[in-house]
Amino acid sequence: MAPGGESIWSILTKFLNFAVLVGLLIYFLGKPLKSYLAKRHDTVKTQLEESQKALSEAEALRTQYQEKLAKLEGEIEVFKKQTIQEAEAEKKKIIDEALSFATRIREQASLTAAQENKEVARRIKEEISRLTIDQAEKLVFEKITQADHDKLVEDFIVKLRSMN
Repeated sequence: MAPGGESIWSILTKFLNFAVLVGLLIYFLGKPLKSYLAKRHDTVKTQLEESQKALSEAEALRTQYQEKLAKLEGEIEVFKKQTIQEAEAEKKKIIDEALSFATRIREQASLTAAQENKEVARRIKEEISRLTIDQAEKLVFEKITQADHDKLVEDFIVKLRSMN
Protein backbone atom coordinates (compact mmCIF):
# COMPACT_ATOMS: atom_id res chain seq x y z
CA MET A 1 0.00 0.00 0.00
CA ALA A 2 1.22 3.45 -0.78
CA PRO A 3 1.47 6.05 1.84
CA GLY A 4 -1.75 7.98 1.70
CA GLY A 5 -4.01 4.98 1.65
CA GLU A 6 -4.16 4.08 -2.02
CA SER A 7 -2.64 1.02 -3.53
CA ILE A 8 -0.18 1.08 -6.36
CA TRP A 9 -2.63 -0.87 -8.52
CA SER A 10 -5.22 1.72 -8.02
CA ILE A 11 -2.79 4.51 -9.01
CA LEU A 12 -1.58 2.42 -11.90
CA THR A 13 -5.14 1.83 -13.04
CA LYS A 14 -5.86 5.53 -12.88
CA PHE A 15 -2.65 6.25 -14.78
CA LEU A 16 -3.52 3.60 -17.36
CA ASN A 17 -7.05 4.98 -17.71
CA PHE A 18 -5.59 8.43 -18.19
CA ALA A 19 -3.11 7.12 -20.78
CA VAL A 20 -5.92 5.33 -22.65
CA LEU A 21 -8.04 8.47 -22.55
CA VAL A 22 -5.15 10.55 -23.88
CA GLY A 23 -4.45 7.90 -26.52
CA LEU A 24 -8.11 7.89 -27.64
CA LEU A 25 -8.18 11.66 -27.70
CA ILE A 26 -5.01 11.73 -29.78
CA TYR A 27 -6.36 9.00 -32.08
CA PHE A 28 -9.71 10.70 -32.69
CA LEU A 29 -8.76 14.32 -32.29
CA GLY A 30 -5.15 14.12 -33.51
CA LYS A 31 -5.75 14.72 -37.23
CA PRO A 32 -8.34 17.48 -36.81
CA LEU A 33 -6.28 19.09 -34.04
CA LYS A 34 -3.11 18.74 -36.09
CA SER A 35 -4.92 20.10 -39.14
CA TYR A 36 -6.35 23.00 -37.10
CA LEU A 37 -2.99 23.79 -35.55
CA ALA A 38 -1.28 23.58 -38.98
CA LYS A 39 -3.91 25.92 -40.43
CA ARG A 40 -3.58 28.22 -37.48
CA HIS A 41 0.19 28.11 -37.83
CA ASP A 42 -0.09 28.94 -41.56
CA THR A 43 -2.60 31.72 -40.86
CA VAL A 44 -0.41 33.25 -38.18
CA LYS A 45 2.65 32.85 -40.40
CA THR A 46 0.81 34.49 -43.34
CA GLN A 47 -0.43 37.33 -41.14
CA LEU A 48 3.06 37.79 -39.73
CA GLU A 49 4.54 37.91 -43.25
CA GLU A 50 1.84 40.38 -44.35
CA SER A 51 2.50 42.46 -41.26
CA GLN A 52 6.23 42.44 -42.02
CA LYS A 53 5.50 43.37 -45.63
CA ALA A 54 3.13 46.17 -44.55
CA LEU A 55 5.71 47.37 -42.03
CA SER A 56 8.45 47.49 -44.66
CA GLU A 57 6.10 49.27 -47.08
CA ALA A 58 5.16 51.74 -44.36
CA GLU A 59 8.83 52.35 -43.59
CA ALA A 60 9.53 52.86 -47.29
CA LEU A 61 6.61 55.30 -47.52
CA ARG A 62 7.81 57.08 -44.40
CA THR A 63 11.28 57.42 -45.90
CA GLN A 64 9.78 58.61 -49.18
CA TYR A 65 7.59 61.19 -47.42
CA GLN A 66 10.51 62.38 -45.31
CA GLU A 67 12.50 62.92 -48.51
CA LYS A 68 9.57 64.74 -50.08
CA LEU A 69 9.18 66.85 -46.94
CA ALA A 70 12.86 67.74 -47.02
CA LYS A 71 12.54 68.67 -50.71
CA LEU A 72 9.33 70.56 -49.98
CA GLU A 73 11.11 72.88 -47.56
CA GLY A 74 13.61 73.69 -50.30
CA GLU A 75 10.82 74.17 -52.82
CA ILE A 76 9.02 76.47 -50.41
CA GLU A 77 12.15 78.60 -50.11
CA VAL A 78 12.54 78.70 -53.90
CA PHE A 79 8.85 79.58 -54.25
CA LYS A 80 9.19 82.36 -51.67
CA LYS A 81 12.22 83.82 -53.46
CA GLN A 82 10.50 83.54 -56.83
CA THR A 83 7.33 85.16 -55.48
CA ILE A 84 9.33 88.00 -53.95
CA GLN A 85 11.21 88.53 -57.23
CA GLU A 86 7.96 88.55 -59.19
CA ALA A 87 6.40 90.97 -56.70
CA GLU A 88 9.44 93.27 -56.97
CA ALA A 89 9.29 93.13 -60.77
CA GLU A 90 5.56 93.89 -60.71
CA LYS A 91 6.16 96.75 -58.25
CA LYS A 92 8.87 98.19 -60.52
CA LYS A 93 6.60 97.82 -63.54
CA ILE A 94 3.74 99.61 -61.76
CA ILE A 95 6.05 102.41 -60.59
CA ASP A 96 7.51 102.80 -64.10
CA GLU A 97 4.02 102.93 -65.60
CA ALA A 98 2.92 105.48 -62.99
CA LEU A 99 5.97 107.65 -63.70
CA SER A 100 5.36 107.39 -67.43
CA PHE A 101 1.71 108.27 -66.93
CA ALA A 102 2.67 111.23 -64.72
CA THR A 103 5.12 112.44 -67.38
CA ARG A 104 2.43 112.22 -70.07
CA ILE A 105 0.01 114.13 -67.84
CA ARG A 106 2.64 116.85 -67.24
CA GLU A 107 3.35 117.11 -70.98
CA GLN A 108 -0.34 117.25 -71.77
CA ALA A 109 -0.85 119.89 -69.06
CA SER A 110 2.04 121.93 -70.50
CA LEU A 111 0.55 121.71 -73.99
CA THR A 112 -2.88 122.65 -72.68
CA ALA A 113 -1.43 125.57 -70.72
CA ALA A 114 0.52 126.75 -73.79
CA GLN A 115 -2.61 126.54 -75.94
CA GLU A 116 -4.64 128.40 -73.35
CA ASN A 117 -1.90 131.05 -73.09
CA LYS A 118 -1.96 131.48 -76.88
CA GLU A 119 -5.76 131.71 -76.82
CA VAL A 120 -5.66 134.30 -74.01
CA ALA A 121 -2.94 136.26 -75.84
CA ARG A 122 -5.03 136.17 -79.04
CA ARG A 123 -8.11 137.40 -77.17
CA ILE A 124 -6.12 140.14 -75.50
CA LYS A 125 -4.71 141.22 -78.90
CA GLU A 126 -8.22 141.19 -80.36
CA GLU A 127 -9.52 143.25 -77.46
CA ILE A 128 -6.60 145.68 -77.75
CA SER A 129 -7.18 145.93 -81.52
CA ARG A 130 -10.89 146.51 -81.03
CA LEU A 131 -10.29 149.11 -78.37
CA THR A 132 -7.63 150.79 -80.52
CA ILE A 133 -9.93 150.86 -83.51
CA ASP A 134 -12.78 152.24 -81.39
CA GLN A 135 -10.50 154.89 -79.96
CA ALA A 136 -9.13 155.72 -83.41
CA GLU A 137 -12.67 156.03 -84.82
CA LYS A 138 -13.58 158.31 -81.97
CA LEU A 139 -10.53 160.46 -82.58
CA VAL A 140 -11.14 160.50 -86.30
CA PHE A 141 -14.77 161.58 -85.81
CA GLU A 142 -13.75 164.21 -83.32
CA LYS A 143 -10.75 165.61 -85.20
CA ILE A 144 -11.63 165.30 -88.88
CA THR A 145 -13.99 167.85 -90.28
CA GLN A 146 -16.14 167.53 -93.36
CA ALA A 147 -13.57 169.38 -95.40
CA ASP A 148 -10.79 167.01 -94.28
CA HIS A 149 -13.02 164.10 -95.16
CA ASP A 150 -13.72 165.40 -98.62
CA LYS A 151 -10.04 166.05 -99.26
CA LEU A 152 -9.14 162.47 -98.15
CA VAL A 153 -11.74 161.00 -100.48
CA GLU A 154 -10.50 163.10 -103.36
CA ASP A 155 -6.85 162.11 -102.74
CA PHE A 156 -7.88 158.50 -102.63
CA ILE A 157 -9.71 158.76 -105.96
CA VAL A 158 -6.69 160.44 -107.57
CA LYS A 159 -4.40 157.65 -106.37
CA LEU A 160 -6.74 155.03 -107.76
CA ARG A 161 -6.82 156.71 -111.14
CA SER A 162 -3.04 156.97 -111.23
CA MET A 163 -2.69 153.26 -110.68
CA ASN A 164 -4.66 152.42 -113.77
